[in-house]
Amino acid sequence: VEGWRALWSRVQAGAAEHHVDVPTAYLLMQTLVGAWPLSQERLHEYLPKAAREAKQHTTWNDPDEAYEQRLLAFATSCLTGEVADAIESWLAALSNADRAVSLAAKLLQLTLPGVPDVYQGCEGVQRSLVDPDNRRPIDFAAYAERLVSLDNGEARQGLADDKLWVTSRALRLRRERPELFGPESTYRVLPANSPHVLGFVRSERVATVVTRWPGGLSRSGWATATLSLPDGSWHNILEDQTVSGGAVRCDQLLSALPVALLLRESE
Repeated sequence: VEGWRALWSRVQAGAAEHHVDVPTAYLLMQTLVGAWPLSQERLHEYLPKAAREAKQHTTWNDPDEAYEQRLLAFATSCLTGEVADAIESWLAALSNADRAVSLAAKLLQLTLPGVPDVYQGCEGVQRSLVDPDNRRPIDFAAYAERLVSLDNGEARQGLADDKLWVTSRALRLRRERPELFGPESTYRVLPANSPHVLGFVRSERVATVVTRWPGGLSRSGWATATLSLPDGSWHNILEDQTVSGGAVRCDQLLSALPVALLLRESE
């Protein structure tokens, strides 16, 4: 929270210097944080459109070019200097939580009841703006090439690789075992003794386990937190790890990745 306040203080000072209103300055800060690192070209394409659609100081029918130029100058100034340093510092402090939330959201989306839709390059990290980023082509060939490297044993490097790895393993499991996820499949929440872990089992054969509220977890640690799996031997297909049913320690199951996807081995 203190880091966010310090960042906002710097952004407010720049907004006042460039005569940009506070709500638009806050939009700019959220945009920078959400899409960082962000090129000047992308930012300059996005901001005037966002400001015009807000219809507060400029509109499509009556654009205020002077206001838009001040806004773009302000935005450019935020890409370097104190604001940029504050953004990078704040994001670095949240990198572990960002990783946990991103991977948890993706694995939940791919294994909960429903359609496991993968949208516009979200196999990896896509910090895209609504417009015009949503019309840019996705380099699927690069994804495919990187996935081949990971399949061949190359070490994962960063969140983009982790997310591609989790996505590919979950979708392959659904392809290989469709009966575990189809209309006749079942869903049951798994009991746990910590608020920082969430798990469920599909068709009593596939278990999803994800980290929850990682910010608080970073302060308290897992301690003796456990999650209870049904009886049997369970193979974590994300980390080539096997655990036995019953109370499983979260610090061991989630030591390498903040998520796990377990397949119950045949007896």
